[in-house]
Amino acid sequence: WYGGASVRGQSWPINDQNATTKLFTVSDLKDNPSGYGSALERYFLGSSGVAVFVSPDIPLQLGLDSRQQFCLQSLPSMERLPLQYTVCVAHNVRAAHQEAMQQLSQHPRELPNMKTLWLPFWKLLAKVDSGPKVERELRTFSNRLRRHQLGEGVISLNEHSTNLLSDMDHDYLNSRKRGISKRLSRDLPLVKLLNISITLSPFLGVDTRQFHASLTDGTEDYWLSLPSTPQGQLIPVMSHWRGTFCVKLNITNPGAVSWFLDRVESLQAHLGMEYIMLEGGEGNLFEEQTLRPPEALSGDRYIRLLADVATRMGDSTIVTAGTRSSHKPLFVRMTPLQSDWSPMGLKGIIPSLLHHTLLGYNFLIPDAVGGSLSGDLVTDEELFIRWLEIVAFLPVISFHTPPWVCGEDRVLNLTRALVAKHQRDVVPLIEKYAEEWRLTGNPIYRPMWWLSPSDPVTFTIDDQFLIGDEVLVAPVVEKGAVRRDIYLPDGGFQWQDSRSAQVFDGGTSLQDYPVPLEDVAVFIRRS
Repeated sequence: WYGGASVRGQSWPINDQNATTKLFTVSDLKDNPSGYGSALERYFLGSSGVAVFVSPDIPLQLGLDSRQQFCLQSLPSMERLPLQYTVCVAHNVRAAHQEAMQQLSQHPRELPNMKTLWLPFWKLLAKVDSGPKVERELRTFSNRLRRHQLGEGVISLNEHSTNLLSDMDHDYLNSRKRGISKRLSRDLPLVKLLNISITLSPFLGVDTRQFHASLTDGTEDYWLSLPSTPQGQLIPVMSHWRGTFCVKLNITNPGAVSWFLDRVESLQAHLGMEYIMLEGGEGNLFEEQTLRPPEALSGDRYIRLLADVATRMGDSTIVTAGTRSSHKPLFVRMTPLQSDWSPMGLKGIIPSLLHHTLLGYNFLIPDAVGGSLSGDLVTDEELFIRWLEIVAFLPVISFHTPPWVCGEDRVLNLTRALVAKHQRDVVPLIEKYAEEWRLTGNPIYRPMWWLSPSDPVTFTIDDQFLIGDEVLVAPVVEKGAVRRDIYLPDGGFQWQDSRSAQVFDGGTSLQDYPVPLEDVAVFIRRS
């Protein structure tokens, strides 16, 4: 089954009388019950050609019973609501998925800013305590990228650095913009000269002057609140975000949303940035009680409403959670992964990719090369290279660890080569199939069964993927491996190795196929 809440990069066998199935997932819910993936829909797809989608307004539990049967139920602690669901049956898994997608999203699909696909994202890791220091770090990092000939890209600032820049003294900034002297003028304005992305969230610290002002100027209802008594005054609900006690934007209050969007507009004028990462949209049942008007407590209404706000911020906005918003012109950041070879690390990339795209979220910002969950720099050269080889074929390449940290010229050379390959070969392919997605809902990135929906061998392959119907990518995901098994799906066509030009029939299993460290196995479909 492909579906919403799941196990990152792992496969759980599900009993199915008609076919072999797997549950491809993005978080280990057994060990981490709150670890949902960044894109969730109440949609489940089985390899026997059965699709199930559940009403979005009913609180839902998902699990496996003692017989390994796939189970859905409404929450027993809530008002007893009937579990509303639809079952779609088709002659194969692809047909079931295509029909289900028409039912799941009936909105016109819009493309985000496709220019984003051409630009690698580089995370600025500076630990500083003032806006001017952020500027200096930006200058240093930008110069280093230029010195290493890594081309144009986007430098990503976290929320802390964003706040430091936004709080910079306006007189200081204005004096820089005017250029007090010719010596300074060549540096001005630094932030606006750079391609940066900033990070925002709907949270506001309770120790900030903005929050204190809201308690006295009548805007305390800008934050999620609950009444102190059934008819009493609304009291803002306390949250915890990035180690700080905060309140969270009341996204159902038009005044609060206007205030937030005004802040974004001010930052755009202030910093000149084009890209915005909007974090912290994930909701929970407790928060849902604070939304007005009250509706069924499904737990995902806040995410959906925040996506509406993100859309108003522009088509270069990146969100970290999505539900019922795959049709919107947004990018979605994939779940951060561990810096290792496990299903929670490198092996989790492709299952997570297929999870997102089958749910309609094709425009992805994958986790940074080497993984970013721990926040540490990656020093494993082989892991860095194999990770880079995968994300070079995804919509956007992002970096947490700069390639020069690995210390070898070949890592820098390979980074330049794969960024160039991404721009030369991959982006035009994505643009081609993006138009197909817009018209039909077919995913840009596809599992092996997409071309052989009746071939049970394809149902369990989670380390290969297709771009459209014409390119098959089979990266190495095992540490130390320079060979791997590859399966070429059948469909009355052949596959040509992009390196050797050797041609193979569809339906062929290639055993121990050579894939040296600096190569990726890529096959082109031939009629």
